[in-house]
Amino acid sequence: MKIYVDVLMLTNAVITLTYIKCIALITHEKLLPKNEIIAAVISAFGSLIMTVECGSFWSSLVMTVGKFALVGAIVTEAFRPRSAAALIGRTAAYIVCDLIFGGMCMALVSLTHRRLLFVKNYTAYFDVTLPQLGVCCAGVYLAGMMLETLKRRNFARVQRYRAEYRLGAFSAEFAAIADTGNKLCDSFTGAPVVIFRSDELYTRFALDRPEQLLFYGFRPVPFETVTGEGLIYVTSRGTVTISCTGMRKQVRCCTGILPGGGKSGYAVFDPNIL
Repeated sequence: MKIYVDVLMLTNAVITLTYIKCIALITHEKLLPKNEIIAAVISAFGSLIMTVECGSFWSSLVMTVGKFALVGAIVTEAFRPRSAAALIGRTAAYIVCDLIFGGMCMALVSLTHRRLLFVKNYTAYFDVTLPQLGVCCAGVYLAGMMLETLKRRNFARVQRYRAEYRLGAFSAEFAAIADTGNKLCDSFTGAPVVIFRSDELYTRFALDRPEQLLFYGFRPVPFETVTGEGLIYVTSRGTVTISCTGMRKQVRCCTGILPGGGKSGYAVFDPNIL
């Protein structure tokens, strides 16, 4: 079989993007497009491992170790895991995706009796032309767009969310609203901000006293809404947990607090952080 390098690299880049998207959906992680692209590029160049000839046990062992290292590099770049356990878990999930995909491909070859697939050194190559591969990539992209649209519509439905803010021994829970219009990010860390409108929290952390702000790590961040603009006090300390029917997740975010204006407290978050 004649192998074309462009098809080989593009195929493996698309496969890698599919894997990491599936893992992100399962783990409810938000991936940065830059990290996804770099991970795909690593996979594309890593697919050239197919050209390596392994004529002995030791060369096969080195190639196998290299393949695992390649998977680790892809997972590290895509997910930026914060612990060894997270790295091992995402790597294991990637390998499981690889096994499932390989099984599906082998089933396709068996059913069609056509040699569309060639596997060597744990790397897949599809015997298709570049235009055919382009059509397949476009199909995958359109399918992804449709799934994303369905997901956003599902989040747009009225849900009874709850948001809990915990800092040390203190915790408070409020009704929460999923709002895709909340794009506020912390100017220091770049993390999304879950906004709590609560007189209880505002008084608890003495946000009306500027000299007390640094004690709890709060800093003023400008924000703008359809009703005006102002300052919101944001901190990266503490944790925020979003819960709903059958779901409870501690999210990666900063916390912003505004006075409630005498009303019962509530929280506003961007559903993409789930």
